[in-house]
Parts: sequence; structure tokens; C-alpha cells
Amino acid sequence: MNTSKKSQGSKSARTYLGAACGVLGIAALVLGVLLAYASRVLFNSEAFADRVAASLGDPRVAGLVADRVTDGLIAQERDLTAFSPLISATTRSLVASEPFRGIVRRAARTGHETMMSGRGQRLLLNLADVGVILRSALSTHPELAKKIPPQVSALVGDSGEAPGGQVALDLMRVARRSRLSALALIIFGLGMGVLGVMLSPARRTSLFRLGLSLAIIGLALRLTVRFGGQVLALFAQEPAVGQALAGLWWAFLGGFMTWALILGGIGLVLVAAVHSLFERVKLGEIGVAAWRWLTVPPPGKWPQAWRGLALLGAGLLASLAPNATLTILALLAGLVVFFIGLRELFRLLLRALPQVEFQKAAVETPAAEEAGLPFGRVLLVGVAAVVFIGVGVFFLTRTAETAAAPQTIDACNGYPELCDRRLNEVVFPATHNSMSAADVPNWLFPQQEKGIAGQLNDGIRAFLIDIHYGRPVEDQIKTHLEDEGMARKKYEAALGKEGVDAAMRIRDRLIGSEEGERGVYMCHGFCELGASAFVPMLGQMREFLVANPNEVLMIVIQDEGVTPQDIEKCFQESGLIDFVYRGAARPPWPTLREMVASDQRVVVMTENNSEGVEWIHPAFEVMQETPYSFHDPAEFSCQPNRGGASASLFLLNHWIDSSPAPLPSNAEIVNAYDFLLARARQCQKERKHLPNLIAVDFYRTGDLFEVARTLNRIKTPRSGGGTKTAETPGIK
Repeated sequence: MNTSKKSQGSKSARTYLGAACGVLGIAALVLGVLLAYASRVLFNSEAFADRVAASLGDPRVAGLVADRVTDGLIAQERDLTAFSPLISATTRSLVASEPFRGIVRRAARTGHETMMSGRGQRLLLNLADVGVILRSALSTHPELAKKIPPQVSALVGDSGEAPGGQVALDLMRVARRSRLSALALIIFGLGMGVLGVMLSPARRTSLFRLGLSLAIIGLALRLTVRFGGQVLALFAQEPAVGQALAGLWWAFLGGFMTWALILGGIGLVLVAAVHSLFERVKLGEIGVAAWRWLTVPPPGKWPQAWRGLALLGAGLLASLAPNATLTILALLAGLVVFFIGLRELFRLLLRALPQVEFQKAAVETPAAEEAGLPFGRVLLVGVAAVVFIGVGVFFLTRTAETAAAPQTIDACNGYPELCDRRLNEVVFPATHNSMSAADVPNWLFPQQEKGIAGQLNDGIRAFLIDIHYGRPVEDQIKTHLEDEGMARKKYEAALGKEGVDAAMRIRDRLIGSEEGERGVYMCHGFCELGASAFVPMLGQMREFLVANPNEVLMIVIQDEGVTPQDIEKCFQESGLIDFVYRGAARPPWPTLREMVASDQRVVVMTENNSEGVEWIHPAFEVMQETPYSFHDPAEFSCQPNRGGASASLFLLNHWIDSSPAPLPSNAEIVNAYDFLLARARQCQKERKHLPNLIAVDFYRTGDLFEVARTLNRIKTPRSGGGTKTAETPGIK
């Protein structure tokens, strides 16, 4: 008697302990899946920003953003009120464009980093630079375009507007900062599930219930994702905000539909496997029981009340939301058919074992529940279940990853072929002394036809510039020189004695005049011969990158006395710092696609000093070059110069030095297609390195762009990002 009671007590304890382990295992497994998805979509700033940008493809989100951008612009410039309809229509047409998505992506990344770091308690989406692309889009209305300030900012999103938004952000912070690992939770959940089955006196029933629970949870999660956005929209204070929240919900959680399907599918595979072995579930009997529940009132008032409420809710759902009802019914029907198909496949596999008679296991009695099965049947079903689960997970996750790629990068620096090449595998058309241009006022001895803004539009993607400290004096810039005697000797070598004499005559006229505040200027040798402020030029580059989100640039700075910290300050003031490349300046370099995706699209190098600023790289540790003091085309050589012959980037210096006055007639000769291509290929052969920067004078003279196309093996037309140069006969 006592022995029987002890046995029953032990069995009861195992039952409860097994059930507890099963519940804990399911909870850990589901939490691990949720955390894994959140880690990919919500916790990572880049992924989060991509999802926000992708949501602009939803008309509900795009409409709200366009309206708020228009409202923000009108609030900043009240005189534009009369043009509100035109501005609104233009903004709506721009919202889904790649330049606008780039602005949203940067704003979302910044807001997410601020919020997750704890520097901000709310997630704000504040768009800057929308004026840049608005002005471009309104170019057909030049007078109106002039009235649009380039640095327009608009607050288009605030987490406080979302019902439960602050709670959601707090949960995100806690989940990200916790030491919980999604993989650890999933492994722990699987372990507890196995332990629960092993502890249970009725292992077959326990395994069946475990699979059924996962299937039900997967179904519930899928329905939550499918309809959760619509429910959330009902609680928003403004209808437009509610609709936008529904769009954002789908942009972030739409991918979890596949994850929920995987979770539920695993459960159904387990259920089908157990059912194929033991035939515990009679589908026909379930159908009869369901019909009886619908048509025959159960005994008792409370069961009848619950049944009535359930039927009432189902009827209201079918009447008020027929599409949602059909979606749910179709999903349930699909799961039933999926289960039947799995069961039949398992049974077919079992029939393939000739030594085992395929018959139903008699499990109607407790003794049969304990009975074992032939090892071959269990092994075959177990292996098949693992294969089904593995193939399903692989296929569905691959499909989900492909469908969830929100950012479209179809061309880099104008060409699809360049996107998957690394930086050191691409040729960049470059200009020597890029700031020295004929269209810049008061610039003596220019070396380019157009300034840097024009060069960007034409297709130049690498810039060799000189910077100095200078002080405004009257309408000139006076070079700030620490040692004028040493500077004179240095620049006589670069400008010639005639050029330096001209600079000194101008300096002498400025002596005694009132000097302004010291700043950083782009000058070649002496700012007295021509100067442009550094920060506005960097601002032009920023505007170009905002309007052209798939372009990558390189800047090589000859820093004459200007500290890296002051260079960094200039980048900060201009906003170009948002685009600088912060990775390692050595192989393996990222691909252009990777640089575009991360928005780190400007590689910055200095010739003299880069200490203290992580993203400024020492030019001639990163880059090797050819000589540059050639006075006749016959003197061109490919011999190593600064940087030796082992650096990972290669600068081809290709111009004729006729200081102080560069001659376009020289460029007509050396920039000609055959001449320039022959030298580039010769240097590539001798140095065993593709010329990554081909720097020339008078870039619009000759065929620089066509040579770059040929060396880059480009066969497709240029797409955006500058003016396409004329085709040259014979180019492949």
C-alpha cells in the first residue's frame, strides 16, 4: 500500500516537474526567437535605420513625412506659405526617392544611437538637409528654389506619439543591455523541452503537447504581426499618425511573419511525427467535436455564456472585418493541410521499412503509453523530422533575408559594376590642386576649368587639395606663415620664382591693413594668389553626397601647418563628418556597396599630420604614387615616389609642370585617350597595381572619364551622379 502511494507520488512529482520544464522551455525558446529577431532589426542602429528608410515605401508613412516636412519648412520660412501646395506636391514625389531615404536613414541612425546610449530618453526623427534635395527638385522654379534654405530641418517623428512608445523604448534598452543571449535562450529552451519530455511519465503525450504548443504560439505571433499595426493605429491621437504607425509596424515586424511560421512549423513537424508513430489524434473526431460545439449548447450556464460570447465575437469579426476573417481562416486551413501532408510523408517513410509491420500502436491503455517502439521507426521519424525542420528553416530564412533587404544600391559611383569591388579595385577620376579653378574669382594660375562643385557634377571622385591658415585682409587672404623664408624656398620649387614674386608683391600691399580672424583656406602655396574657404567647400561636398547617396569620394589633403584637430573642426562645421570613412585604411578595404550602405563614403588622407583624429589617415602610408614634376610628356615615368611600392592605393600623377602658369594645351596632349590610357596601363604593369586615383590638370580637356571607364571595365551607361562624357570610338 505504502509502496503504491510512493510510486504514485513519485509519478505525480515527475509529471509536474516535467510540465514545468516544458513550460519553461517553451517560454525560453519563444523569448530567444523574439530576442534574435530584435537583435537583427531593433538593437542595431544600421538595421534600424534601414527599416525606417524602407518604411517610406508605404504611402501611409510617406504621406505623414511629406506633410511634416512641408509644415516644418513653412514654419521656418513663413513667406513660403503661398507656395505650400507646390512644395507639398514636390515633397510627396521626393519622399520615396533614394536621396530622401538617405536623409531619413542618417536621422534614424543618429536618433537610435542617441536613444540606446542613454543620452536621450525619446526617439526623435529630425531630418536635416531636406532643403538640398527640395531645391534640386524645384529647379524648374528657380525663384522658388532660391527661397528654400539648404539646411531646413523638420521633426517628422517622435516616439512619444506612439501608444506605449516609451514602454517599448525602455524594453529595448533593458533587452539590449541585459546579458541575455538569444542563442543561449534558444539552447536552454530546447534543453528544458527535452528534459521535460524525459521526466514526463507519458513522454509521447508530452512531446505531442510540446509541438502543439509551439504551433499555437507560432500562429498567435503571426496573427499578432499581421493585425497588430491596425490595432495600434486605433489608439493613436491622430488618424494620420495611426496609419503611419501601422506602416512602421509592418516595416519592422513584417519579417517576423516568417520567423513565426518557422516556430509554428517546427511545432507541427513534432506533432505530425508523434501522430504518425502513435495515431493519437483522430482528425475526423476533432472535426465532429468542433461541429458539435458550434451546434449543441454545452451543459451549465458559464460554458454557455463563454460559448455565446465567442460566437458573438466571431460573428462581429466576420461582419466588420471580412478580409481579416478570410485571412485567419485561410491560415488555419493552410496549417491543417500542412499537417496532413507532413503526417502522410511520415507514414510513407514508415512503410519503407520492410521489417516493421506498419500498424497503429495501441495506446488507449496506460500500459501502451509506457510501451516502447522499434528503434528503426523512431530513428527514421526523428531523422526525417530534423531534415524537414532544417530544410524549412534554411529556405524560409533565406527567403526572409532576401525580402528584408530594404536598401537598394543598384549603382556605385554611377555604375553597377563597381558596387561589389573593393576600394583598391576601383579607378577614381581625380584632379590635381582641385581648388585651383578658372571659375573661382581672383584665382591666379588656375589648374582646373571648374571648381569642386562643378567637378563633382561632372564625375570627379577624388580630390587633391592644399590647405593653409590664412587671415582676411581687405578683399584678399593673407597666408599665415610661421617661417616666411623657409616657405619661400619651398613654394619656389612648386610655383617657380615668378609665382612666388607675384605672391610677395600682393603681401607687401596688404602690410598694415586690418586683419580678420584666422581660418582654414584652400590655397596653392600662397593664399595671396587665390584662396577659397575650406568649410564651404566641404559643405558643397556634403550637399552633393546628400543628393547622390550612392557616390564614394576620396580627399587627399596637403596640410601645410593646419592641425588634424582643426581639419576635424572644419568637417564638423560643414557636416561632412557624417560621411567620413571610419574603418581601417588597409586591405581588405570595404566594397563600394558596403561604404554606401554604412554611409561612410568619404576617405580622408593628409600628407603631413594625421595624429589624434582616427578617421584622418596618413596619405603615404595608405597610398603609393608616381613622381609628379614632369616638364615634358617624354619625361613621364612610373617609378615609385612617396609611399614606396607596397601601399594598398595607387596615385597616378599625370600633368605637365609649367609653373607658375599651367597650360591647357599641355592637357590636350597628355589627357588624350590613347596617351593617358597607355601610361596608366604601363604604370599598372610596372607597379603591379591598378591606378586608383588618376590625377590630372584641366580635367575637362581630354578623356579622363573615358580612360577611367576603360580601366574599370565598364560596359553599362552611367546612371546619375554627374554628366556622362562623350563616347570615344574604339572603346570597349
